[in-house]
Amino acid sequence: MNEFPEVIDPGTCPACGAEMSGNLCPRCLMADAAQATQAAGTAPGGAVPSQAEVAAAFPQLEIIELIGAGGMGNVWRARQPTLDRFVALKLLPASLTERDPAFAERFAREGQLLARLHHPNIVTVHDSGRAGDFFYLVMEYVDGVNLRQAMRASRFTAEQALAIVPKICDALQYAHEEGVLHRDIKPENILLDAKGRVKLVDFGIAKLMAQAEAAPAGGAAPGHSGSLTLGDSTLGTPQYMAPEQRERPGDVDQRADIYSLGVVFYELLTGELPVGRFAPPSERSEADPRLDGIVRQALERERERRQGSVGEFRTQMDTVLHTPCLAGPAVQCGWGNRESWEYKSKRVVFGLPLLHVVSGMDPATGRLRVARGFFALGGVAEGVFASGGRARGVFAFGGIATGVVAVGGLAMGLISMGGLALGLLLAFGGLGVAPVATGGGVVGWYASGGEAWGYYAQGGVAVGKYALGGKAVAEHVMTRAEEMPAVLQMLGRSTPWMLVAYVPFLRLL
Repeated sequence: MNEFPEVIDPGTCPACGAEMSGNLCPRCLMADAAQATQAAGTAPGGAVPSQAEVAAAFPQLEIIELIGAGGMGNVWRARQPTLDRFVALKLLPASLTERDPAFAERFAREGQLLARLHHPNIVTVHDSGRAGDFFYLVMEYVDGVNLRQAMRASRFTAEQALAIVPKICDALQYAHEEGVLHRDIKPENILLDAKGRVKLVDFGIAKLMAQAEAAPAGGAAPGHSGSLTLGDSTLGTPQYMAPEQRERPGDVDQRADIYSLGVVFYELLTGELPVGRFAPPSERSEADPRLDGIVRQALERERERRQGSVGEFRTQMDTVLHTPCLAGPAVQCGWGNRESWEYKSKRVVFGLPLLHVVSGMDPATGRLRVARGFFALGGVAEGVFASGGRARGVFAFGGIATGVVAVGGLAMGLISMGGLALGLLLAFGGLGVAPVATGGGVVGWYASGGEAWGYYAQGGVAVGKYALGGKAVAEHVMTRAEEMPAVLQMLGRSTPWMLVAYVPFLRLL
């Protein structure tokens, strides 16, 4: 999948002089996050082995320090002397094998699967296995902070969120194509390194832990065959879990990860979790309102209504990032745009809403909203009476108008009036083409205009079978208007009044 260009060109941080990544300064972010974490007083959860115990179990490694601990085990910073590189050593609780004898077999299988995931936005698993009382993963060491720590340090802007989330999409899409679900997308499992790179960690760990915790003592876990029917056990972190992941943990697919990603995205944009009847991101931040529909779709309770894949999620973001605004000067585009809205009447005529009025861009597609109604008004309008930048209808009024009766800058219809008018019957315009045409320049069977070409032509310059004008070229040149057919005489007299009537239509466009 192609990489997004950086939202903002790299530059130098004015505070510390480090190279920026997008508009993030990784050095300042890490320093702020460390202070925020220390101030918050976060304590490791569960029993943590001593450094001496870990060093005794892993003599091939230099165990340096504990860098994280919680319900999913603990993580140590270590060094591999043989390769002269730092690694992260993740240790899972030793009690897992006592609770679930089948855990060792499943852990070995999952470790082999995770080791095959090679992607720049996924933390690499170098080795896995069991040493003494520990199940372990030797992973790529990321010199940085997790997204939760970064969010504690400072509020993210919409631009910064858009520099991070596409890379998470890349990682998830790759893993899903390899048949691996994450199941625990949350800020703690998203790492930002010192160079501003984004890394996902802990693929599949939630599945392993929940299977072990749900197993009856002394027996195999019900998920041994790959099933995730785990009774009351949960997979992942409740605030970020899809409804089906909480209610039916044995029936999840990639759309559960999409839901979790939607929660993270919303939290990045607003600093809040989407709880209850939550407000659109653009009402809580300076986010582009076109993102509202993307987030809303990802957070649908019914998974069938979410994006079908992470690739679709990213494509929608790509549209927002790279599609120029088409809404015109009256509608502000970009960050802080609140002008996207629609009104649709409940009354229906001929299967269409009686009135449908739209403005701005559709946040779900990034394109202009389309009005479809008996009376339709909007940037793009379709209906019996349609008025808009592009209008199609029985009666159409717009910059580009197509209809039985069409009025616009470019008008095409049975009867048309416009700067350029193409009519099957009548045309009135700066340039008119129709059997009966009147305008500055006209072509038709009966033509009347500044320059007229037709079977019967009347104008300043007239070319036709019968011609009347300042300069006339025809087989029959007439010298008086009374010699012209009655229809041309009528057009000549009525054209000024038609132009006067045309002015109110222009005000509607």
